[in-house]
Amino acid sequence: MKVFQDNTGKLIEFKGLGGKKDFDYEKEIQKLIENNLTTVFPNLEFLTTEYRIDNLRPDSVAFDIESKAFVIIEYKNVKHRGVLDQGMSYYQLLQEKKENFVLLYQKMKKKLITVDDINWDDTRIIFISPIFDEHQKRANLSSALPIELWEIKKYENKIITLNRLESGSKSMVNKNENKTKRGISITMNEYDIDDYLDGKYDKRSESSKEIKILYKKMLDIISNNFENLEFRQKKKYGGFYSSQDGQSICTFEAYKSKINLYYATTKKNFIPLSDFILDKSKGHYGLGIFGSLIKNEKDIERSLSYIQMVHSDKIS
Repeated sequence: MKVFQDNTGKLIEFKGLGGKKDFDYEKEIQKLIENNLTTVFPNLEFLTTEYRIDNLRPDSVAFDIESKAFVIIEYKNVKHRGVLDQGMSYYQLLQEKKENFVLLYQKMKKKLITVDDINWDDTRIIFISPIFDEHQKRANLSSALPIELWEIKKYENKIITLNRLESGSKSMVNKNENKTKRGISITMNEYDIDDYLDGKYDKRSESSKEIKILYKKMLDIISNNFENLEFRQKKKYGGFYSSQDGQSICTFEAYKSKINLYYATTKKNFIPLSDFILDKSKGHYGLGIFGSLIKNEKDIERSLSYIQMVHSDKIS
């Protein structure tokens, strides 16, 4: 990545550190990220550092306040061949030791939550390092696990860049869909859109033929109207996320004769309530405190301006 400064119309390139290491120690990266976590990842709140559980000790444990899921962050300062193996190990740890992470949250945040309050499908592992080798990049492209590689660089004048590398969850296109004209990928992870709409994962999601058509039409319309988004089908809901940093933009739950669309923001009064914009701060799987009932294509078109509000707030 080349980094430039616009100096009255003339671009001046920021130089790297002249062959030196970007950072002297992994702890330097860790301290920088932990102290600025909400700036770097706006949806994450810091829980603890060096959390020991069994024989493992993740560098940082955070909580995604929008998706209601735990995130483990690891830092590397040199080429490390075991990155993906370590990521898989931590992902398995999150799935096997759910109660431990819930207790950690309760202890650090002084809030009472249960295992059922967490969206375990949205847990993910983040690696931050000045360098990843080609084997790691290629392996991550073919992996369906929620592992993200972020490349951090230090330049002169204390300029820091953080760039997310492409991952498998971003490049896997759903077998039932094609890439759109805007180049937005539709990912399925381990869940399939048709199986979701058939109620395979939850009988409440079993949809009529009309709703199945409307659900897929909604994906097409949103994809064709917004850039830098990816679709993910979860067990209980589907949604669009930023392909740049993974922030949720909008999510939806399908039922037999309707679709509930949620605008993925937790900011109170962000969207004015109306006959179309409803208070959805309680009791649903999708992400967001505002929602709309989608019964036809006209409702989808009507929702676009509100999706744009969230999109602009988080991406633009």
